[in-house]
Amino acid sequence: VWMGRVAPYVVAALGMGSFVALYNAAGFRLSAPPISLSPAAASLVFLSYAMGTASSAAAGRLTTRLGRTTALVAALLVTVAGSVLTIHTSLALIAIGFAVLTAGFFAAHAIANAWVTATAPPHMRGRAAGLYTLCYYLGSGTGGTAGSIVYGHAGWTWLIGLTSAWLLPAALAVVLAHRRPLTPATSAGTPA
Repeated sequence: VWMGRVAPYVVAALGMGSFVALYNAAGFRLSAPPISLSPAAASLVFLSYAMGTASSAAAGRLTTRLGRTTALVAALLVTVAGSVLTIHTSLALIAIGFAVLTAGFFAAHAIANAWVTATAPPHMRGRAAGLYTLCYYLGSGTGGTAGSIVYGHAGWTWLIGLTSAWLLPAALAVVLAHRRPLTPATSAGTPA
């Protein structure tokens, strides 16, 4: 039962940590050789955030169709796949990679956030949501810092390895939570 309560917080911390680590270093990577974009052109990577709006809206429909566990694991794996695409030096593939990883991350965040409020007892929903937000921002600060250090010392490929190493255990936590689901009374209305 405890894994079902912990898993969405793990997704919040590790997912946001990965996302911030990648975007913190993106401008530096895009303006460095061999890509060598101007800082203004490199900053256009943030247009990928538009994918987050679309994927957040689609996350609910995806969860209804596939179930929470499958939808959330798929979103995390999409995030990993998108980040791996950015290893290539082709600007088109990098742009596609950022769009894909952003869509995956925002879908995962929407699903995990809904999981917290759906499974918390009514009198604890505010605290559960607050704890989710705390994990989200702790992941942001810690992941952003660690990712910047790794990028600065080892480069983009190692950063992708690091963020993938964070996202895969988050997916594993979701799978383990599904193997030990919450009681029906606490998870009614939320497909696993």
